Amino acid sequence: MSKVITHYFFVPSPWAFLGLQRAMEIAKRHNASLDHRPVDPAEIFKHGGGVPLHQRPIPRQQYRMVELKRWRKFLDIPLNESPKFFPVDGSLAAGTMIAAKRDGHDISNLIMAIMEDIWVNDRNVAAPDTIASALARTGLDGKYLEQAHDQTVTHTFKSYTEDAKTLNIFGAPTYFVDDEMFWGQDRLDFVDRALSEAE
Repeated sequence: MSKVITHYFFVPSPWAFLGLQRAMEIAKRHNASLDHRPVDPAEIFKHGGGVPLHQRPIPRQQYRMVELKRWRKFLDIPLNESPKFFPVDGSLAAGTMIAAKRDGHDISNLIMAIMEDIWVNDRNVAAPDTIASALARTGLDGKYLEQAHDQTVTHTFKSYTEDAKTLNIFGAPTYFVDDEMFWGQDRLDFVDRALSEAE
């Protein structure tokens, strides 16, 4: 039976961005697939008791910046902790990802390109031109941008979000190996171990 890492994430999450490359490497090392599932942050926060960044107490906002700098340095990944276009509506990007996935594409590189546009390139991923550029850079057809708001794509986005709520996901990124949940990019070592134990 093939192994799968199910990856629930928010498009604009810096933590999902910091974890993505390592998740890809772990999947490759274990000959596992990554099932990427973008979800609606507002719905997940509402379900799990979280609040958007600007509504959090100042000490929590300040410590988030400390942690972003710490992980950026530790992982040696370029990251602007205060990007020009953040917060940003990730629904157009999520729909584009789902449309490409629907056609059988591995969307890992597309997700990486879009997240880099937020956290490295200071681009607005709510703008169609930005998404079109990410598609072109990753060799994917521009038609997926046009399909981002198709009824079936929107339904899938809502289904992923409802599935996440059913699984009691409360933040992102969250990874699953079989029925075991791992919240946060700092739990990827445990994802790696879970896959090793299944071999």
